[in-house]
Amino acid sequence: MVNNDKEIIKKINELFIMARYQYLILGEGGNYQTFNSYKNEKVFPLNDYVIQRHLDGKGTLGVFSSTNHTKFICFDVDVKEKNEAKWTVYRLVDSLREIGIPEDDIYISLSGNKGYHVDLYFNEPIKNEWAYELYLLTMKKSELKNIDYGEVEYRPNAMKQGVKLPLGINFKNERKPRCWYVDYEKGLKPIRNKQYILKVKQIDVSIIYNVLERERDAFEEKEVKEVEEARGFIESKYKPLKIYNQNIGEQETFEAIEKLLHTGLTITGMRHNSLFKLAKYFRHQGLTEEESYKELVAWMSEQDTRCYTTKWEDCIKDIQSCVKYIYENEVSLTIEDKDLFVTFEEMRQIIKLKSKNEKLLAYCLLIHSKRYARKNGHFYMVYRQMSEASGLVEKTTRNLINILEQNGVIEIIERNRHVRDENGKVRKKEKKPNIYKMNIECEKEADSSYKVAYNGLNYSDSFTSCILYFFERKTLQRMLPRRQYESLVKLIS
Repeated sequence: MVNNDKEIIKKINELFIMARYQYLILGEGGNYQTFNSYKNEKVFPLNDYVIQRHLDGKGTLGVFSSTNHTKFICFDVDVKEKNEAKWTVYRLVDSLREIGIPEDDIYISLSGNKGYHVDLYFNEPIKNEWAYELYLLTMKKSELKNIDYGEVEYRPNAMKQGVKLPLGINFKNERKPRCWYVDYEKGLKPIRNKQYILKVKQIDVSIIYNVLERERDAFEEKEVKEVEEARGFIESKYKPLKIYNQNIGEQETFEAIEKLLHTGLTITGMRHNSLFKLAKYFRHQGLTEEESYKELVAWMSEQDTRCYTTKWEDCIKDIQSCVKYIYENEVSLTIEDKDLFVTFEEMRQIIKLKSKNEKLLAYCLLIHSKRYARKNGHFYMVYRQMSEASGLVEKTTRNLINILEQNGVIEIIERNRHVRDENGKVRKKEKKPNIYKMNIECEKEADSSYKVAYNGLNYSDSFTSCILYFFERKTLQRMLPRRQYESLVKLIS
């Protein structure tokens, strides 16, 4: 045994070993075997010889926690696709940093397949339930608990699930790779040097206790009950958009997220969660995956670089990861069920428009704005949504938007907004969604207001019903062109 190996073996004992009576060995044939000296007197407890064989690549060592305590926690990232595995690690590390774990105390190693182990080593043993609480907190922050492309598991467990140690060979992989530590700053590039482990530091457990104390109350507060999914919205050919069936919890209000949208980052450690919340917000507003990505890149490019330490290219990767996860898993904000009201004055202004399609699209925009407009009245509604809601083809909605603007029904606050790529250059053929504001004069809800309710009914005749609610036939006959009036009469006859 060379002197360097003695130091490495000493370090492995210091970082990992608790329960010496039980351990597992992954043999050259690719099979695990668990050894327990309490159950079999012929089995000897884990000793330095077993660790040496691990380092020599003759038998890969796995360890368990003790019955009550552990010296470390391992987030076992088991994701088959290489890039997804990397982004999962990035998201995990980012979340650990955000809850208060120093980046220098987070260590990552290859699992031997395409996955990774993300480890924290404690300067004194902590209770297993506290380590598991830290795991749950981190998984909640990172939104990695129920991913459909793999899993992130907690290790080690007492008696149940051990975990392979770094620097050994993964014999289950045909290539039989060694499980090196990796360099986070260099894209998880393997550090092909066993002596690297001698530089590994153990985190002061007081940091862990402080993190858990600080987060316990906040964690519980976020466990709010979800209200029943809201359904329906106006239709008339008007179809309820899928985003109208999403709900928003009390802890993530539009006001808070819109403040984040306009105020931006104010302190370090909030970048990833901010991107995640904004991505949910944009999806809830009906933006496509690509549109959300563009909005987030634009938002991130405007942030004060003193408020985040992540490299720009890693910020872009994180945005891609957040957006992909949210859209693939249909993660969204939720808001309480809320009946909407259309007033006589609003409908009087809409019905004055010339064509039936102008009236219909203005009605769709009005209802959408009531649901999604910010306090200043600004809202997104992309052409795809206008088409889905009104039943009109997208090209028609594009033309009608210009007509509605000319008639003063809407104001286009921002249009033809440029999209920039990862290097800050303008993408000439790409534009971000327009931002609108309704210019229809509103009045307070009155007893005579028309109610657009969320009770699961089909509101396919909402537009027509709203008109008939406010206007008598004789009035409509006088106000509407003959063909519009006749087509309306056919619908109700």
